[in-house]
Amino acid sequence: MKLLLRAVSVLAAFGLALSACSAHNGSSGGSTPGVAADGSATVKAKSLTVWTNAADPAYVTDAYTDFGKKFGVTMNIVKIPADSFESQVQTKWASGDRPDLLEYHATSLFWALNPASNMIDMSKMPYVAKSGDVYQSGGSYQGKVYAAITSAPVLFGLYYNKKTLADAGLSAPKTFADIENICTTLKQKNPTVTPLWESGGSGWPTQILSLLYVADAEKAKGYSTELLDKKTTMDDPSGPFTAAMAEYKKLQSMGCYNKDATTAKFEDSIKAVASGTTAMTALHSDLVSMFAAQFGDDLAKTSDAIGWASPSASDATAAWAPSVSGTWYIPRTGDTDKESSALAFVQWITGAGYQDYVNAQRSFPILTGAKGPENTPGIQQEIHAAYEANRSLAFNTNLVGFNSQSIAWMTGLLSGQYSPEQVGGLAQKALAQGAKTAKLPGW
Repeated sequence: MKLLLRAVSVLAAFGLALSACSAHNGSSGGSTPGVAADGSATVKAKSLTVWTNAADPAYVTDAYTDFGKKFGVTMNIVKIPADSFESQVQTKWASGDRPDLLEYHATSLFWALNPASNMIDMSKMPYVAKSGDVYQSGGSYQGKVYAAITSAPVLFGLYYNKKTLADAGLSAPKTFADIENICTTLKQKNPTVTPLWESGGSGWPTQILSLLYVADAEKAKGYSTELLDKKTTMDDPSGPFTAAMAEYKKLQSMGCYNKDATTAKFEDSIKAVASGTTAMTALHSDLVSMFAAQFGDDLAKTSDAIGWASPSASDATAAWAPSVSGTWYIPRTGDTDKESSALAFVQWITGAGYQDYVNAQRSFPILTGAKGPENTPGIQQEIHAAYEANRSLAFNTNLVGFNSQSIAWMTGLLSGQYSPEQVGGLAQKALAQGAKTAKLPGW
């Protein structure tokens, strides 16, 4: 909470200026500007344009279909490729283009869209009161809630092939020393297996191993807060971030990654781990459905074959963040009929439609009043258990100036363009520039 409030104050200084009710048909009172976001919105427009992540699980895409059929609304889905999701959304947004419903991150990335001016404040929507302390960690800005977070938190970790590790006498890793041991052992006992798949061609997955590595430091001492408070630096030779960069490069030098790591795509990593030709890959927990697709969408078979691990530098600490899948915003478009229908969608998905939505996820509900599935698949149980056992908010979630450039640094580190020390220097420079622009005290 302290970190989020601190980060909110930082972004507020930026002044970034990029130009339990169910839905029901009827009349609705408006507010100035736009419509009332209090649970009373109605379906008025008969079509909505939705910007969504092309890698969304089926339960999200099915929600659009179900709402459209139930209320007679044509849902015009614009699928944005996962590999360039953030950059495309920001570019389209900066050009003045707007959807009626936006699926996007609940982390500090959405603050750059200037929500105070460009999005509907949903603080008074009924779902907020059913969300516990969720909006202390994401989806809010300057004390107002702009996101509707409907899915369980996303964890970052390792998917692994159970048989591949078991055949080599190995168990799921809890630390990066364990990852190194898995790599060394597999290269000796089964050299045809790639120990750890990296997806440099997709870009975003290259960030995940460092998130995992630093999770214990974030948990133990609030590493990101120390960075913002200038108690340490990202290029500190003995600091967690520099150590994470060195470990990333060490794993590469040990031959742990796939030979095409700089160009490989994350979709292929899923196929490789599912088939057992690769032992592990670092991704996020919202991709369970893509693994299930490799097993005929049978989650029981998926759970028999694929496991989940949340290693950090020293122990099993799960790095987490709010999920982008099923996190929605309503942009201010000036079309009150469409704004009302978009609000009606949010009311329905968090109200009358939420239990079916949770059932389709086969995961644990984030809103009170809904029941979790009776027969949760094993891999979902593993992910949930990791979250409950020991977790920390991903250290990069609210670092000023960091997230927009980290993919370039990590792919550069992977390709040999940068050394670990150079990445530390670039990261610290970006953080300092962001903090100075924000006029953060002490910077």
